[in-house]
Amino acid sequence: MDAGMQEEAARYHAVLSEHETILRTALQVYVERMEEAAKEAQAAYEAGQADPEVKAQQDESFVTNFGYKHSAQMFRESAMSARKASDDILNAVLGPDEDDEQG
Repeated sequence: MDAGMQEEAARYHAVLSEHETILRTALQVYVERMEEAAKEAQAAYEAGQADPEVKAQQDESFVTNFGYKHSAQMFRESAMSARKASDDILNAVLGPDEDDEQG
């Protein structure tokens, strides 16, 4: 690794170390909100699939029944991405968790 890359890595490590708690907390709150939103959107989608009247009302509204399905998937993916980012930050600051490596 050349000197420039080492300096950059040291800067990243310093920033992550200094702000690790707030970054991880913010990401955890985001994960929780995205998981909650995914559950709500999935429930709305399933309600529309179970009841044609509900589906018709949804499809006339701002978010269609299919929109709830799509939103639920996007929220789940956002939560997974944020969870991975949080884990990556922790691993970058503290090193990988040996228990995680063993499965």
